[in-house]
Amino acid sequence: MAHLIPFPLGSRTALVRSMVDDLECVHGPAANAFWRARIAEIVAGMRADGLEDATIREEILNLQDAIQSELCERVALAKSRA
Repeated sequence: MAHLIPFPLGSRTALVRSMVDDLECVHGPAANAFWRARIAEIVAGMRADGLEDATIREEILNLQDAIQSELCERVALAKSRA
């Protein structure tokens, strides 16, 4: 049975940009702690909504990809302005 995800995490532009904004301000262990805490919140919400673990994992991986892309775009933009 397939689950419909009406608002996939990786497509939530505001969420992605907000997390990237936060990650740009923290580094090392603080960034790791931020990431783990934020993902734990998101996973807890998805579990409360009744999503299966496989679906949650896929969504988190897609979110991670979107965040990596946004970080890379920002680095490239910063380099082009320099």
